[in-house]
Amino acid sequence: MMTLILQAMQEFVDEPSRCAAIEQACNDCEAELRARPELEMTYRVVSSELKQNGEMAALRSLWVFAFSPNGESDIHRHSNSTQYTRAWRGKGRMRVGDPEHLVEIPLPSELDASATERQWTVIPTGIFHQAVADANGWLVVSFQTASGAELQDEPYEGEARYYISE
Repeated sequence: MMTLILQAMQEFVDEPSRCAAIEQACNDCEAELRARPELEMTYRVVSSELKQNGEMAALRSLWVFAFSPNGESDIHRHSNSTQYTRAWRGKGRMRVGDPEHLVEIPLPSELDASATERQWTVIPTGIFHQAVADANGWLVVSFQTASGAELQDEPYEGEARYYISE
């Protein structure tokens, strides 16, 4: 069952018009990182209201996250969404689990990835995680089971926030 959704997601992002939209979001993020060197990461929503059928019916939004060289996100979780993430450009790793003892999961770069199952990592609802880029920076795509307006970031330390402010 999991293999089917991962294959469907891969086919979705490989479709030329969607790939172009992801690339545009990546380019916008990279431009922001260049313009604001103090940022470790930035993001763009590619689609805030996915309406898919079949294997992808539960997926509600698609995002791009960009990390500066050695940049990282805070440790956070999404109590209302499962996250499916893969490297788009560059290399990095996800740290997942108990915030005091996160386990590292390397995500293969787009050139290293072979099997679809290896390209994607699944972060279940409510699991803490942190993304960490290598020395050259990193861009990832992430599907969420929450819509763009509903996706909430709950930091391990700090106040919860929504990615898209109304």
